[in-house]
Amino acid sequence: MNLPYRLACLNPLAEYPLTSVSEELPAGLLLEVGCEELPAAFVCQAASDLTQKINAFLEEIFAKKFTSHQLCTPRRLISQFENIPPRQKNEVKEIRGPATKSAFDAAGQPLPPLIGFCKANGVEIQNAVEKEGYIWLSKQVTGRPTLDLLAENLPKIIASLTFPKSMRWGSSQLRFARPIRWILALYGGKVIEFEIEGIQSGNKSRGHRFYAPDEFEVRDYESFIAEFRERKVEPDPEVRKRTIVDQTKTLTGVVLDDTTALLDENVFLTEWPTAISGEFRKEHLDLPPAVLETALAKHEKMFSVKDANGNLTNRFIFVRNSGVDDDVRRGCEWVLNARLDDAQFFYREDQKHSLGEFLDKTNEIVFQANLGSVCNRSERLHDLCTFIATHTDAPPAEIDFAATAGIFAKADLSTGLVSEFPGLQGYIGGEYAKREGFTAEICEAIANHYQPQSTPHTAGQRTGVRLAIADALDKLAGYLGLGLSPTGSSDPYGLRRAATALIECAWNWQAPMPSYVPLFAHALELYSHQSIELNPERAFILLQDLFQSRYEFLLEDERYDLVEAAILSDRFGESLNPRAVMVRLKVLQALAKDIDFVQTAIRPINLVQSAIKKNQMVEIENFAQHLDSPSGQALNSKVQEIHEPLLKAVGDGHGSEIINLLRLLKDPINSFIDGTMIMVDDEQIRAGRLQLLHIVSNQLFKAGDFTKIVQS
Repeated sequence: MNLPYRLACLNPLAEYPLTSVSEELPAGLLLEVGCEELPAAFVCQAASDLTQKINAFLEEIFAKKFTSHQLCTPRRLISQFENIPPRQKNEVKEIRGPATKSAFDAAGQPLPPLIGFCKANGVEIQNAVEKEGYIWLSKQVTGRPTLDLLAENLPKIIASLTFPKSMRWGSSQLRFARPIRWILALYGGKVIEFEIEGIQSGNKSRGHRFYAPDEFEVRDYESFIAEFRERKVEPDPEVRKRTIVDQTKTLTGVVLDDTTALLDENVFLTEWPTAISGEFRKEHLDLPPAVLETALAKHEKMFSVKDANGNLTNRFIFVRNSGVDDDVRRGCEWVLNARLDDAQFFYREDQKHSLGEFLDKTNEIVFQANLGSVCNRSERLHDLCTFIATHTDAPPAEIDFAATAGIFAKADLSTGLVSEFPGLQGYIGGEYAKREGFTAEICEAIANHYQPQSTPHTAGQRTGVRLAIADALDKLAGYLGLGLSPTGSSDPYGLRRAATALIECAWNWQAPMPSYVPLFAHALELYSHQSIELNPERAFILLQDLFQSRYEFLLEDERYDLVEAAILSDRFGESLNPRAVMVRLKVLQALAKDIDFVQTAIRPINLVQSAIKKNQMVEIENFAQHLDSPSGQALNSKVQEIHEPLLKAVGDGHGSEIINLLRLLKDPINSFIDGTMIMVDDEQIRAGRLQLLHIVSNQLFKAGDFTKIVQS
């Protein structure tokens, strides 16, 4: 094409010489979001999210990593970054325009698409480039100043922070955990100008709310930290943690476990922590130890103090954020004694009644409007625990333990102490059972069935796990039988947690664990014995869906295709055997590396599934007599040979044996399918050959659905 305009070779540096780069030096970024006191559980994650989001933004615009520091207190989220360039680098971008044939007319004159394209990008037509049938432009993009980029994007980053609970405050449209009160934003000592919901960024911060509430100017990060500490704010949570631990040791000689949730909670409740020691009345030591520890830790955020023998004393440690030691101590002692007085009252009242009387009172507590009372539930748990114990090969004594634990497991729900401390359900029942002389194994099971032993070794631990399984099965049978399954993020009845408990109990069991199919069926049947109508078919479908979603969550670090293949969701009840799912997953992880075996295993499964879809599967007697194929007879012989050993290996959960046995089928399968026409005209021969492949497929399914494996 004869063009009047020279289309230059693509050489952006020649056409667009870059302007000189600013000689300004890299500088630091300091951002502090000040707000009303955040809930302790929100602080650390919010600070981490803020730093990560800023870091991702900086990496995107500068294509490099930066050193950062993250600090936080209940009233402030702080992020600091070092050596950020003063502006983006200038760039030359190649921009593709219209096709050459639509850019010029027959005479070689530019057409509107080309003219508009060049005009929109501020480039002369003669600087266009023809390449690969299109018109291209090289356009210089001048790097923007970092200050401008930060002013534009920091408000978006702050507004994007999410919390477990957030809301709008006042007339603000921004959803945040607590109202924002100030924003410190500096780059190289200069204020990054922006505004969020009427809060203007600036160069000022604030000290401790009570000790030093006035604003102060900030110049740089180092002086910022020093100014904080002068104003009774320790911004580093690790320093606050060490302070609490050291002060506690000085006061009591006790060294706190620095991994406990209570210590972390106190770290994020305070800006200037000061540990003080106090005492409650010794008479309260008569309360069960867990009641005392719950009252101190859960309700008052206090640390209990134990003596050299590990016994609780009447001393406590409280971490104050402000105030005068003596005043705070007196207040803490008054509040704690008042709470323990209530606990003591309920405990003494409870001692007037037996566990059997408490069980009778649960007849007045509704489990669910359509599922009867808690007392009805106790009757079901009694029968279900017995059934589970029998099906897990429990000796007679453990069957009795399970039955008794089942009937009394929920009795403590009618006690006064549980009404005061709901988090001690189970534990209180175990304590009261111990008081009445119940067998130690029964007491242990009742006390721990909400959090059973992960690896049960003793009779009491095994009984606790059986009770936990019964508890979860009864709940799932009832709610799923009514069609009340979890939806989206909503799970008001804790059914996902119940399904997770069932899976983990099966995985942790120290002996063979049966499928949950017969156990769940029995749980549904017990409701019918109480004339409570449920939909068993729907319940099973919903339970399988629930288990599948829990596997995907619990096994999220495993290959998704292998997890899907191991679940066997299309085969009824297979997903309800967690032990079998885990065995299949391990077998598949090994066999998936053998591409030839996987491809062989897929062949009979696909042929059978295709025949089923076309209604070509017909079961006949003595199918082996109709194979009319030596390779078919050889395959059938191998199938019969490994049948019993394979069943035993699957039952025992011996993955390596399953692998060895299934590999014996590889050559016979290929020989049969390669050398024999399966879909012959003779109906009996076709049926016999398909039936053989069906049996082979079922044996292969002992390891999983190989058709789900993604082959690279």
